[in-house]
Amino acid sequence: MFGLQMIREMDNLQREMEQVFSGFGLRPLHNELSQERTVSLSDQGDFFQVEATLPGLDVDKLDISVLGRRLTISGEFAAAEVPENAVWHRQERSLGRFEKTLQLSTEVETDQVEAEYRQGILRIKLPKAAAALPKKITLNAS
Repeated sequence: MFGLQMIREMDNLQREMEQVFSGFGLRPLHNELSQERTVSLSDQGDFFQVEATLPGLDVDKLDISVLGRRLTISGEFAAAEVPENAVWHRQERSLGRFEKTLQLSTEVETDQVEAEYRQGILRIKLPKAAAALPKKITLNAS
């Protein structure tokens, strides 16, 4: 029991120290925000499916690009509107810019990429290039 309480206290102290140093423009040594932004990539045969958890993101500040076999997702989380006299007791909202790059195993048809953002989830469908898909070879038997 004492061990769990000690861990919680250390976690609280670390967060408070990060808040103090963020006032001087310093970033924390580890980035908890990157853990919140989970990205999944799956191979669905004819296409890749990417899902990214990005709650509270302004869609106008979201950028998705594909170059060769590299998918890049970037954007910016805006600060919440807070009354001037508000006193924070704790703040865990994602703020600032982010960028995530994924290396795909094959080329994709960039003109057929589809993306949608709904309820904080970004879904991207990346059709594989025709050259990357398996081809059936017909056999001539004599």
